[in-house]
Amino acid sequence: MTAGIKLYRVYYSTYSDDVHRSIVEELKKRFGAEVRDHGSRVVREFRFVEVLLDEPGREAEIEQVVKSRGDSVFGVKIEWVDTTR
Repeated sequence: MTAGIKLYRVYYSTYSDDVHRSIVEELKKRFGAEVRDHGSRVVREFRFVEVLLDEPGREAEIEQVVKSRGDSVFGVKIEWVDTTR
């Protein structure tokens, strides 16, 4: 049997690759966690990252990091995923 994982899935859109890279780097730095970057193959501006952070209740902090990059980031959604239960 495979052990489950706990992580945050973070969805957002931005037209700027530089802004996207800065978000990924800030998430790594702020939370000291691995961040997996998944790009959309259909809509280039749609971004999806996973933050491997084993602490529920951090959605507001993650959202603040993403939205702190200004008006070029929109449509932010964050989900807590726990597959250990």
